[in-house]
Amino acid sequence: MNIGRTLAIARKQFLSVRHDPRTLALMLLAPVMAMLIFGFVFGTKPEHVPVLVVNGDSGKLAQQFIDNIDHTTLNIQNSTDANDAKNQVTDGKKTAAIIFPSDFSENTQPQILGPGKVLPPKGTKVQIFIDTTDEQLAAAVTQSLAEAGQKLVSKQNASPVTFQTDYAFPKAKDARYLDYFVAGIMVFAITVFTTLLTLLAFVGERSSGTLDRLKSTPVTEAEIVIGYELAFGAIAAIQGILLLAVAYFVYHILVVGSVFLAGLLIILTAIDAQVIGVLISAAAKRESQAVQFLPFIIFPVFLLSGIFVPVQSLPNWLKPFSYILPPTWSIDGIRDVLLRGWSISYVWPHVLILLGFAIVLSVLAVLGLKRKE
Repeated sequence: MNIGRTLAIARKQFLSVRHDPRTLALMLLAPVMAMLIFGFVFGTKPEHVPVLVVNGDSGKLAQQFIDNIDHTTLNIQNSTDANDAKNQVTDGKKTAAIIFPSDFSENTQPQILGPGKVLPPKGTKVQIFIDTTDEQLAAAVTQSLAEAGQKLVSKQNASPVTFQTDYAFPKAKDARYLDYFVAGIMVFAITVFTTLLTLLAFVGERSSGTLDRLKSTPVTEAEIVIGYELAFGAIAAIQGILLLAVAYFVYHILVVGSVFLAGLLIILTAIDAQVIGVLISAAAKRESQAVQFLPFIIFPVFLLSGIFVPVQSLPNWLKPFSYILPPTWSIDGIRDVLLRGWSISYVWPHVLILLGFAIVLSVLAVLGLKRKE
């Protein structure tokens, strides 16, 4: 091996990268972005989990119990109506409702009948009405309440507090993490593969001259974009059916709601991903450049759309980035359908948001094609 020739080749590559600032920037920024997002996502625990507290205690111990709760983990709001608190949990607005009985203080302290006559406390129960479709958030609630109960016992010499747990969605009370996780993986797979295929196909047609020949015909840019959406929407429908079939028959995931509604959300996700691929293709002249953009799609979708970590648990400065990602709305909607059994009357905001993404991104894609021309 000739060292001189080897160093000459290395120098040539350095020079080619230096004259391609886009490639250099992508090579340097993508790993930094991935490191930052991984650290912030997996370096945090669930925080600010929304719960409602209904304090009906006629004494002071329930309030002391509430004060002992970790208020960083749980975002506690007070309510005076137990039924309204439960309805907010059922509507997905809160993770849990914690209801203290009127005799909480009376039944957690010893009863002094006279000199030397002390009866042990009767004990009491705190009702927890909880949404267990998100295992991580539900676990954060139960753990925080258990720790607060232990602090109360040690400070007040009170009897152990027991909890009566009722479930907002009884069919999902034994939901596994896999049931929660599968929706995210389906959306991630659809998003990444649809974006990649569209991106490579569009860049390939542009580099081969096919797109230019197509533009020389009466076909408009809008017709090109919508044609791609129809084609990849049909492919996504087949992909969605296959993924749902594997999830149900192989992994036996919990399915409470409509599979067809979940499929609609998957198709809308694929349409959004396809248009994103068309948009990115406008910035790439060849396939090698197109692939360099993928980390900026894969990592945000993989880490910020709620696949592993609930969006509520992310740092506040990262949450806005989650909500501008179409997969965030898809994953949330599919989980609502499959685990909670919600119908279109509940998840229509997710459908409209995904449609809105598709319309806005389609307009931008058409404008991008016209500018490229």
